[in-house]
Amino acid sequence: MNVLGIPSVELVLSQSPLRPLLAELPREVVVDCVRECVAAVRAERQQAAVEGPTTDETAAQVAEMVAARLGPRPARSLRRVVNATGVIIHTNLGRSPIAPAAIQAMAEVAGAYCNLEVDLATGGRSHRDTHVAELLVRLTGAEAATVVNNNAAAMVLALTALVAGQRVLCSRGELVEIGGSFRLPEIIACSGAQMVEVGTTNRTRLADYEAALRQGAAAILKIHPSNFRIIGFACDVAVKPLAELARRTGALLLFDTGSGLLLPGREAVFAQEPVVRQAVADGADLVTFSTDKLLGGPQGGAIVGRSALVQRINRHPLKRALRVCKVTLAGLEATLRAHLRAGAPDTATMHLIRRPVEDVEEDALALAEAIRRVAPRWTATPEVDESSIGGGSLPGETVPTVVVWLEAAGHPAGALDAAFRAHEPPIFGRFRRSRFGLDVRTLLPDDARDILACVQALATGRPASHRANAP
Repeated sequence: MNVLGIPSVELVLSQSPLRPLLAELPREVVVDCVRECVAAVRAERQQAAVEGPTTDETAAQVAEMVAARLGPRPARSLRRVVNATGVIIHTNLGRSPIAPAAIQAMAEVAGAYCNLEVDLATGGRSHRDTHVAELLVRLTGAEAATVVNNNAAAMVLALTALVAGQRVLCSRGELVEIGGSFRLPEIIACSGAQMVEVGTTNRTRLADYEAALRQGAAAILKIHPSNFRIIGFACDVAVKPLAELARRTGALLLFDTGSGLLLPGREAVFAQEPVVRQAVADGADLVTFSTDKLLGGPQGGAIVGRSALVQRINRHPLKRALRVCKVTLAGLEATLRAHLRAGAPDTATMHLIRRPVEDVEEDALALAEAIRRVAPRWTATPEVDESSIGGGSLPGETVPTVVVWLEAAGHPAGALDAAFRAHEPPIFGRFRRSRFGLDVRTLLPDDARDILACVQALATGRPASHRANAP
């Protein structure tokens, strides 16, 4: 007698709720889910040590469980969201938005064949890096350049190809932890290099490097601590004196600038950020940086510097494992070309950072008025605030913004936060001190329409079937 009432897989599959799923999904997928749910029910009833419902009743329950797991869900897991958080380069929301020209270039090569590794003049094979290497050289003043799939990979590859098994000096004040709990010493260890700490957390002098170099070292690794800042009794060593010391002692100077500011920014917010071109001019042998932060392109890690070193990196087997695809190269090429044009780079990230606060305020007032129009019982209050750069870039630096704070009867701030995220597309706002608001600086074109559709749906209690009129 089946006292637990556990049904067979076939009995569950015969239940009516699963017929649509069996018609839409591979049978193997549905069967696997049925087995998982049956096992879960069996374990629960064995632990309870009580007699369960009948087998037929349990089969119906399991079928409902399977239907809930495999039933209707968003068409894609990875999809567009509205960023109203005020964090411009939001790592969890995909970092920098890519400019339209780069998106178009990526779409063109994604849906067709392309000259990824072929020389159009000769018909012979070429190297995929050629599509971006010359542009990186022009923008940074380096002798050569290459690119891999992210900046951490760029560092690991450079260390592995050039100094594996040898001593590498690094200031204690630069031993950072990046997102996902990955720590610099662990990343260096992956390369096979032997990290030697110099100086202290808050103060590292040139003499600290000189003393360590007397014990022998193949390289000095300088890391820009782009996600924190030490303020007060602190000092470090600039690139130029480090480069001179490295040359005198036969060591290499590798500099991870992090955020990828190619050229000096005129705004005060960029004052403390290392400029890639200046680092090359000051004598760094290699400079690495992200391509999806201040640069505003797709994810990647660029390596620029001395030609002989870049050639060694390109010949290393690890380079093949870390290379980027045609879609990334197309987007990066278009982004780099935007930086080559005179004036401010035409990228979404730089536009969001440099946008005059007067324009932000004008849009905030219009958004607040439109919200009150579609939801007369709501309160929408614009207030001056600060947006952060985010993405491990420009720590401590902010730009002025305006936040539209929302209040709605029957919708506490936490409930508003959850409801906006449950909308399609999901909307991420600010949730601070039991208040929910929308930071207007990080809104992209058309985002206001989605916000108004969400507000209208919540205010009327009906699902949003179309977008409300934008301000």
